[in-house]
Amino acid sequence: MNANLSILIIEDDKYTRLNLRDILKPFGIVEEAHDIEMARLKLSERFFDIVITDIELGNGSGVELIPQIVKKGSYCIIVSSYENDDIIEVVYTLGAKHYLSKFRLKEQLPIYINKYLQGKSSQFERFINEDFITQDQETIQDLKKLCEANLKNQTLFISGPTGTGKSLLGKLIHEMTHPEGNLVHINCSEVSESLLESELFGHEKGAFTGADQKKDGKLKLANGGTLFLDEVATMTISMQQKLLKALDEKTFYPVGSRTPVTSHFTLITATCEDLTEKMKKKEFREDFYYRICGFQFHLKALNQRPLDIELLIKNFQKKSHRRFMIKSDALNQLKDHTWPGNVRELLKFCEQFSQNQTGIIDSGFIKKMLPTKKVLLNHTHDWESHVFEHGLRSYINHIERKSVEESLKRNKGKITTCIKELKISSSAFYRILQENQLIL
Repeated sequence: MNANLSILIIEDDKYTRLNLRDILKPFGIVEEAHDIEMARLKLSERFFDIVITDIELGNGSGVELIPQIVKKGSYCIIVSSYENDDIIEVVYTLGAKHYLSKFRLKEQLPIYINKYLQGKSSQFERFINEDFITQDQETIQDLKKLCEANLKNQTLFISGPTGTGKSLLGKLIHEMTHPEGNLVHINCSEVSESLLESELFGHEKGAFTGADQKKDGKLKLANGGTLFLDEVATMTISMQQKLLKALDEKTFYPVGSRTPVTSHFTLITATCEDLTEKMKKKEFREDFYYRICGFQFHLKALNQRPLDIELLIKNFQKKSHRRFMIKSDALNQLKDHTWPGNVRELLKFCEQFSQNQTGIIDSGFIKKMLPTKKVLLNHTHDWESHVFEHGLRSYINHIERKSVEESLKRNKGKITTCIKELKISSSAFYRILQENQLIL
């Protein structure tokens, strides 16, 4: 992984600062602070991947800064000519990662910076080999670039079809930027408009009917960490406006409160819908869109990376207690499938593979599993018998599920197109997905 770090040097000696700058500039952007006050100011203004500080700073001690450095999530390295066991113990107890002698810094410091980078690289390698699972080189390179960016207290917008791993990517970015902070996740499609404001901003006791106690909102809980707003496209215009104001001002008011709350966090938003289309229809605010789209990342559909299908199946087999084998013709059928539900759909197939009595997956078994392009209901004329046997609700659920499944296949998983085709609201569409476990 190429070095693109933000580094702060806290050192009162001018020549030591110059020496450290020369050593560190190949690793990224380097800033300096020559005393405690300047250091505190710089630490409060922005995030640094690595902070290197001396112990003796003339007007104070670098030890005082360690809690602030660690709380910000920065990697703290002490460089000092002062050696005392008690001080060394305190430094490590407070959360510093290394205590280095000022002698031979040119030789030693790059070693520890590279160790930091290797840790980031190992985390990324684990992600693409154990969690996200891909060998698509374009995806891997784009993910690397994203992980190299400084996303601390920034905004990231993740787009892509349902089931492609947006939540997994959000979790990785959180772990790489806020290892000490909270990851606060909310699926906007699962919360009604009337409750979403309370979920995001919190509320005071008695603020509305049913508010029998005070509740902290997701924005407050995410302070010092990450707020992940999933399916942000389902958020109403009025809610977008309220959230935009809170994001711009870094403060907000819980429902029923006159006391502002301040919160700083990395914001990650995700959706499987086309926000450009929604903006054209005035269903999504342009100013809110540009506020949440600092960094952007699009995840490919599974049918755009067919080589990953076999890889994902093998990974599932490693985690499954019961092994199975897939014949080559059956595997080819799977590679030709459009996978409207993407990785999530493939994993459901794998669960059925592991339950197959023979343990051998052939083309006949695949044909039974793959949906056929038929009319929505094969026996529409039997609707009365279905209703009297299973009930009206069951019949309606059946129609809803089949309609959504077929629409997803026809439109290759494009949610906005499906909603328009089916002539239903986005909330109704997501309800059908969730009730039928088309989205887990």
